[in-house]
Amino acid sequence: MKRILWILLFGALADGLSAQEPWPLDRCIQYALEHNLDLQEKKVEVDIRRAELTERRLAHLPVISAQIAQQYNWGRSVDMQELVIIRNALTRATGASASAALPLFDGLSRHFQRLSAKDAVAVASFDVEDLRTTLETDITRAYLELMLAKQVLNYTRESHATIVRQRERTAQLVEAGSQPKSALSEMEAQVAAERAEMVTAECRVRTATLSLTRLMNLPADIPFTTGELFGQDSVAVRVALISDSQAESYLQTDPRIRSAQARISQLRHQEGAAKGGFLPTLSVTASYGTFYSSTADTPFGTQLDENRNPSVSLNLNIPIFNAWHAATTLKKSRLALEVARLDAEKLRTAIRDEIRSTGIEADNCLQQFLSSEETLQAMQQLLDVTEAKYNLGAATALDYIVARNKRAKAATDYLQAKWQYLFQLKLLERYR
Repeated sequence: MKRILWILLFGALADGLSAQEPWPLDRCIQYALEHNLDLQEKKVEVDIRRAELTERRLAHLPVISAQIAQQYNWGRSVDMQELVIIRNALTRATGASASAALPLFDGLSRHFQRLSAKDAVAVASFDVEDLRTTLETDITRAYLELMLAKQVLNYTRESHATIVRQRERTAQLVEAGSQPKSALSEMEAQVAAERAEMVTAECRVRTATLSLTRLMNLPADIPFTTGELFGQDSVAVRVALISDSQAESYLQTDPRIRSAQARISQLRHQEGAAKGGFLPTLSVTASYGTFYSSTADTPFGTQLDENRNPSVSLNLNIPIFNAWHAATTLKKSRLALEVARLDAEKLRTAIRDEIRSTGIEADNCLQQFLSSEETLQAMQQLLDVTEAKYNLGAATALDYIVARNKRAKAATDYLQAKWQYLFQLKLLERYR
């Protein structure tokens, strides 16, 4: 019994430890891909299109049916033996038949409808892939925003702890006569201001966490904490812009382009199906039936054998005039195809511009990151010098607070530039 209790306790502890494991970016993306409701809905749509394709494929098979009927008649009927009218007598009739119909030629409409359904499956599949890419980008953006918010929070906590210690130091300086009493009041105001910044940073972390977990569709009862995104603090690397050949190569694999191409193919096949409305249709039908009537004196089995009626018919339907329905349908399909081609070309241009702008924006973010890093170092040196002068009584509390605020702004700009640059690098990975 004790052994079982120890096993259960160890398992509970293991589950608790595993539940507290950090969530790196890859794990967040994988969880979102598995649980995002919009993505699941898109996958169901793919299954629907596949079912429609199966339906179109089966449309080439013959249609076979059977019928059995039992009839009772209390009015006038025909004596099947004498072929005379029987009045006001109860008669019974039993009939059975089987029939089959097979389209031999329908203007290739069913053929093109099957190809169109196949293209619809491709369109839905590429839409799923596009949504996956969009979801990965959104998760990456939300994850980096959360990492930025956490770093800002860490900075504000460290800054608040520093100003608290400096307030205590100021109290000693005021007591020693090195600083006026107004310096302590100014320090108290700075402590309150930085405490408010720390609270704002905490709220920003909670908001960013909620945004990320919502994208992931992560239940609230699952513990969540981010992991380390990069193994080193220095992230500045030279950005290699996407070449035209790389951009063209990416365009061949972009799910949005492939979806547009499949849509064009689908409309082209719908145009082919519309052309079939001008062509004749040819089909063959076959049937086999028999019947029994109580008005005849012949036994039931004999009647069924004698009344057998097999038939085969070949049906040719030639369209002559249908109120220009076929012509209008063909014109609409051609116009829809032209619109799809224009949309595809506009999409290719937009993606080319997107690739170029992403590369340029990444390089701009790198320059801003390097510049903000230099500014932060300069503001830190200014703060160190001002703090040393302040502790010696050679600078006022206002000088010290101004230097701290400059350093705080430089630090915020540095963190913002850093994570914006990292996000642009993640976007560039899509196009390589």
